[in-house]
Amino acid sequence: MSVTSDISSLVNTSTESYTARASVVDNTVDSSTSTVTGDRNSGLFKNASKEMGKDDFLLLLVTQLRYQDPLNPMENTEFVSQLAQFRSLESSSNIESAIKEMNESFIGTVDAQKYSAQSLTNSSAVSLIGKNVRMQQTMVQWMATAGEKIPLRIHLGNEDSATVQIIDSEGEIIKEISASDKDLDNAAFIEWDGTDTTGMTAKPGTYGIYIVGQEVNADLYAFIQDIVSGVRFSSDGAMVKVGGKELSIGNILDVSSGNGDTIQGSLPATTAVSLLGKQIRVRQDTIRYNQQDNESVTVKISTGGRESLRVNLTDSSGEIVFSTIVKGDNTGTADFSWNGETVSGKYAQKGEYKIHIEGEVNNPSIYAFKQGAVTGILNIGGNAQIRMGNTSVNLSDIVAIDSPESGDTV
Repeated sequence: MSVTSDISSLVNTSTESYTARASVVDNTVDSSTSTVTGDRNSGLFKNASKEMGKDDFLLLLVTQLRYQDPLNPMENTEFVSQLAQFRSLESSSNIESAIKEMNESFIGTVDAQKYSAQSLTNSSAVSLIGKNVRMQQTMVQWMATAGEKIPLRIHLGNEDSATVQIIDSEGEIIKEISASDKDLDNAAFIEWDGTDTTGMTAKPGTYGIYIVGQEVNADLYAFIQDIVSGVRFSSDGAMVKVGGKELSIGNILDVSSGNGDTIQGSLPATTAVSLLGKQIRVRQDTIRYNQQDNESVTVKISTGGRESLRVNLTDSSGEIVFSTIVKGDNTGTADFSWNGETVSGKYAQKGEYKIHIEGEVNNPSIYAFKQGAVTGILNIGGNAQIRMGNTSVNLSDIVAIDSPESGDTV
């Protein structure tokens, strides 16, 4: 048998039995007095892979002292050296235990701080329900549904235009869209129809939104602005439900009370009096037709920076009774007049009709309004209202307030 095979047979795990004898008589090993048998998975080899600890070291030292030759005892220097080794082992073990306890304590403290911070974040998230928020949008979900178009609002800041890129999961640019014609909030409205640069429909999935230059201009970003309808708590933190989407609370850029720029809540008497004579702009959702001779009702439109918009009037059943295209001026406003004539050429019945403006769902800067000076203050059932001419106005319908000197400028 070669030396190599002998070594391998000793190192490798084996169930081969062995016999070991270890006894000393007159300073001579006597193999006939001590015998140990077993295999390489038990007996002497049972704990062969176990690391020696301080207890094993102490047992070894005590055993060594117990069986030393009294006529030839261990040298003092050797004994002190072994005691020093034992002390060093004890200190290392204690330090290791102390570090382990410190680590566990540190982890506990960090976890407690994390849970505390998460609790504060969750509490803050709940308080956002009902508030109008602007949240940065970096992703868009494409379902590849026939006729589907995804609206996007792009904040341009001081830029007149920007290029918006739609990016797939591989980081490839599949579509570029130009954003321009910004509104009074410096935001532009665009739509992605789900097609790529070749005109083919993109696969369903999640796509990234990137505005060229956003890494050097923080004013360039895509966003969603709407009322917070709810909050969901996940392992990744609080998710805010806005405009039919769920976004991380960390994406919030701006928070305001109520719908857009509207003023909510009760009005203190001193504040109400201070509004007398001020010019106000009031949101208008309906138009009333009284079926009188030569009657014509005029409605003003905030175009949100759009060059032209389609406006429809619908009856109580949702049927369109009137439709027109309005063009915005350099102040971002337009207007149209309706004399009651319907799309069928007949005249409408007396009553109220709902105003629908193209793009108003995705752009809060698009809305119908009427404006005038505050002529009085009303207090109906504890709810303060403002009188504008002959009309009573709820605070929730006010979108802007200006000084008398500004005239019709809002």
